[in-house]
Amino acid sequence: MSDGKHDCFSKHQDAVWRQLEGDILDGRWDGRPLRVQSPPFTVSLDIHAEVAGRGSSVVTRLRAAYVNLDGFRFGIVRRSLLADLASFFGGQGIEIGDEEFDREFVVRANSEQEVRRLLGDRALRSEILACERLHRLEVRDDEGWFGPEFPEGVDELYLEADGRVTDMPTLQRLYGVFSQVLRRLCELGSAYERDPMVDL
Repeated sequence: MSDGKHDCFSKHQDAVWRQLEGDILDGRWDGRPLRVQSPPFTVSLDIHAEVAGRGSSVVTRLRAAYVNLDGFRFGIVRRSLLADLASFFGGQGIEIGDEEFDREFVVRANSEQEVRRLLGDRALRSEILACERLHRLEVRDDEGWFGPEFPEGVDELYLEADGRVTDMPTLQRLYGVFSQVLRRLCELGSAYERDPMVDL
């Protein structure tokens, strides 16, 4: 999937998990945000209670800010959550041409051509499908993570998994998908390989 130029994520993955596993494996992690350096980005992992109407749900999140060079936005959501995505872009979902993937997920984007390039990698689609807890992967505006707003041109890659995920194998699968999408965005020229928050 990679041409070797964008191997930063896999190269640093062992260090990322060494940094996380002490807190997670011994049961000390209570879901508060853990921020780890996964060069060239900072990745945040947390457990978050989402309030909707009179109810609430617990989700596990991975987030990373990046310089969005071309304004590309996309959303990938399991079909059971279609209503939650209704206002994201509007219009019809985009079919990727993979029967299993299209059956399981709704894809929307502001560029059909670019999202097809992003998801054109069969191995990436297979890994997304294999993450049973994953139900949302999208590009978002700032939501107050680093402060009142991101710098101009900075967005956030956001992954959301159902429930409280604390077992390492599942977290590693989710991180694997998350880091590969970041890498694909770099390969496609949509993301700049620099942590946009380091100088703030």
